[in-house]
Amino acid sequence: MIYVAFTPFGAFGVKENTEVKKLEDISYKKLFSDEDIPNMMFKVKMHPNSVADELKKEWNDEVRLEVVSVEPFKIGDFLRENMFEIGKHFGYFEDYEDFREKMHFWSTELTKKVIKSYAQQKDKIIIQVAEAISDLDKTLNLLSERLREWYSLYFPELDHLISKHEVYADLITKLKTRENFTKSQLKKILPSKLAGKVADAAKNSMGGDLEDYDLNAIVKFAEEINHLYEKRKELYNYLEKLMNEEVPNITKIAGVSLGAKLIGLAGGLERLSKMPASTIQVLGAEKALFAHLKMGVEPPKHGIIFNHPLIQGSPYWQRGKIARALACKLAIASRADYAGDYIADELLEKLNKRVEEIKRKYPNPPKKKKQKKSKKFDKKPKTKKDKSKPKSKKSKKNKEKKKEKSKKERKVIGKTKSRK
Repeated sequence: MIYVAFTPFGAFGVKENTEVKKLEDISYKKLFSDEDIPNMMFKVKMHPNSVADELKKEWNDEVRLEVVSVEPFKIGDFLRENMFEIGKHFGYFEDYEDFREKMHFWSTELTKKVIKSYAQQKDKIIIQVAEAISDLDKTLNLLSERLREWYSLYFPELDHLISKHEVYADLITKLKTRENFTKSQLKKILPSKLAGKVADAAKNSMGGDLEDYDLNAIVKFAEEINHLYEKRKELYNYLEKLMNEEVPNITKIAGVSLGAKLIGLAGGLERLSKMPASTIQVLGAEKALFAHLKMGVEPPKHGIIFNHPLIQGSPYWQRGKIARALACKLAIASRADYAGDYIADELLEKLNKRVEEIKRKYPNPPKKKKQKKSKKFDKKPKTKKDKSKPKSKKSKKNKEKKKEKSKKERKVIGKTKSRK
């Protein structure tokens, strides 16, 4: 086993992880050219396994890298303490000022490459597209509600008959006035039964009559809403393509929208792949989780994965167990996607079997546990002092003395007043 540590200008290895006192103790060396140093630094940081494979082929032995290890190697400590002297020995630095300038240049180039690689990652694009669709949904809901209120001044019955915002806006753009809401025209857009109801409502509408320029303003507003719905469809198709290409395992198990939201909440595919199943299970339910930790309320059984059809379509007493099973499969799927393997079919088959097992095992809701009454010690209730009880002789004597003192004080005060 060769223990390898890196400097910006090369890879150095020793046979055993023992203390290194001088450069001659290092058995293996691979130096990088000045031009290739930023690229090699980036490769070591982002793809250490590929670097390990190259060194393994070159040195014909098993290789263990310090950048992947939990604890630093002793050869790494030696290289960091003597980096200037080692670099000067191999001709990379002329003096200490040259050492400082080159180290600054190499670290700056490495940072640029890392930022550029993160910007090019497809999971970051997935997050942005999913957020754009979410923002469009909020905007479309707000604008559609405004359109309904506006057009209801002219045709109020349509608001109750058509529930989908997209269909509502499409009817206004195509038919515009109540006179055009005939059964023959409506059948092109709606089912025949609903078309008949809308046509009857248009004939007997209680809405007011609007001028042509007022209706034109409403129609143009509806057209803009339709354009936004078309843009949303385009973005969703684009997101579906990205998800199937980059994260096919997550897409197969969670679906396009839910999978993209999970990646967004985790902050990327890499972070999601490093999360345990218990964390994935409560992603999106952070407030409830912190309330459980701080205030002791019941912990959340599921976060955003509640939107999965397997959980939504199940009884309430089965949802927690199904959410746990789904989170376990999603954790495996995210790691497989990060590694580039496709195992979605096997995972989905196992998940369906587990869900069937849960439904078979827990067909009925659990019985509510009776709360045990805490035993209370019998204590004598505190009662107010009963005034009717006879008082002690000492208390009577004290009261009499106080009365006599107060009488004497009054007599003294009266005499002083009379003298004046």
